[in-house]
Amino acid sequence: SCWQDTEGQCLITVRLNEEEEGEEDVEYFLLFAGSTQRHLSSTLRTSRDTLQALCPAHDCSETVQISLCSVGPTVAGAPEGQGSSAGCVTQLTQQSFCFVQDQAFDIAQFLVSAAGRADGLEGALQLDECQIPVEAWERLDQGLEHALQHLKLPPGWSLLGGRDRGGAELVPQETLLHFAARRGLARLADFLLEQPAAGEALRLDNRQGHTPAELAALRGHTHLSGVLTR
Repeated sequence: SCWQDTEGQCLITVRLNEEEEGEEDVEYFLLFAGSTQRHLSSTLRTSRDTLQALCPAHDCSETVQISLCSVGPTVAGAPEGQGSSAGCVTQLTQQSFCFVQDQAFDIAQFLVSAAGRADGLEGALQLDECQIPVEAWERLDQGLEHALQHLKLPPGWSLLGGRDRGGAELVPQETLLHFAARRGLARLADFLLEQPAAGEALRLDNRQGHTPAELAALRGHTHLSGVLTR
């Protein structure tokens, strides 16, 4: 089964059969095999017959094969110090698992496509008129970070569009850093600060005359304002 915890993380629950319940010296893990990415997730034994694992972020919506594997005790005669890694790895079962495109992935795609367009993020300003709870922004912040970590960015992409702008003068505009600063999305800001043209975006005013750091301060996001002050 698959569900979300209170922090918005996707948890997978696995029920062991009777033979596997008593094997306390065995470790279990999940292997996700997709078209372009593979993920390995460790599991936590929450009861005698139940395992839990965090579902990894994936790069696209598709059905992947998920395998439950076990690592048994150390093989007799194995070199000292190799521990359970020298034990027997067994695939116990395999099932299909579907990754779906959620809201965070949709927004991440929109943000990437809007970078560098003078009016690209103007539509996002309408979110200011919505009464969105702080908890919802925090979940979105985490989701956006995960989505962007796995999203394939276009060649030559930067926070201000293409890397080679031919020395053209930048006009005041709402950048992705302004988007993060306006809503206190600290995780998203950390990701953006590692991307090309982050230094220029930090110094760029939006149409209201505010840099990302100034905008974060105006919105009461003091810590984020400090992070964006360079």
